[in-house]
Amino acid sequence: MSSDTPHLVADEETQTAELATGTTLSFSKQYQVMGRLGEGGMGKVFKAFDPIMNRYVALKVLKVDVPESEQRRFRLEARLCGSFSHPNLVRVHDVGTTSEHGLFWFVMDFLEGKDLSVATASGRPIPLHVVCEIFREVLHGLNYVHKRGIVHRDIKPANLFVSRDPSDPSFRPVKILDFGVARDLADTRPEHPKLILGDPRYLPPEQSRPNGPIDGRSDLYALGMSFFEVVTAHHPFEDVFGQHPRELLKCQRSRVPLLPSTYLPVDTPLAQAEAIDAFFVRATAKDPNERFESARAMQVGLAALARLAH
Repeated sequence: MSSDTPHLVADEETQTAELATGTTLSFSKQYQVMGRLGEGGMGKVFKAFDPIMNRYVALKVLKVDVPESEQRRFRLEARLCGSFSHPNLVRVHDVGTTSEHGLFWFVMDFLEGKDLSVATASGRPIPLHVVCEIFREVLHGLNYVHKRGIVHRDIKPANLFVSRDPSDPSFRPVKILDFGVARDLADTRPEHPKLILGDPRYLPPEQSRPNGPIDGRSDLYALGMSFFEVVTAHHPFEDVFGQHPRELLKCQRSRVPLLPSTYLPVDTPLAQAEAIDAFFVRATAKDPNERFESARAMQVGLAALARLAH
């Protein structure tokens, strides 16, 4: 040990702070629930306050009496998000159970801002240059998780969140939310033989059947469907929204979607409209081999589109 290495020495006036290898530290942590933020299929999300760190957090709590398969996915989400270290992903900071309530929970970053479903619900499209910037960040995050062998399986506008920093309005990082149905491709165990996970409005054909052969390109298809929606404020299969979800799944498998240019303003430059259509068509090809081969490749295509956005 060099002479300038910090160290503690026990003597008559001090107690050593040395910790032997294998030492277990334990402490109690409290979170004060401030109110509910939202609810999903297997969990509820609350805004809570962490008095030790003096910050707000998002507290996701597993619903009671959910099936074991749902519990496994909840634990997987906590484990995956706890391992993330990327600016476009939400990270889990703490996990635990409450004996008094019998609840399993984990704590994530608390975000201020809006997800893209707010924009689509308004009926107004998002300007193309803004879409390109948002999706560029989303693809950064997807590239990170895909390289780790993880498929999100529920990419949609509601899970793409544009956050804001109250102290710096210009800082608006985009976050991918909700890895509750994510698939770790290293886990080869078959899932429920009749279960289809994800939102049928955005599912790629291979994900529209139980245990379909998915990979990162499945997320790119869902992102392509989301792209159509935020650019046009329409969905290519919105005419079947009021029908049984199986009709949407049929559309995803075999129906050729409308082109985004169908809904673009009449004064949209021809080159821009054609580029938007081409980007969408490649992203949402029924055959995964005809799509962008990776999130990075889709980023390159997006960059070319962005050059026509102004």
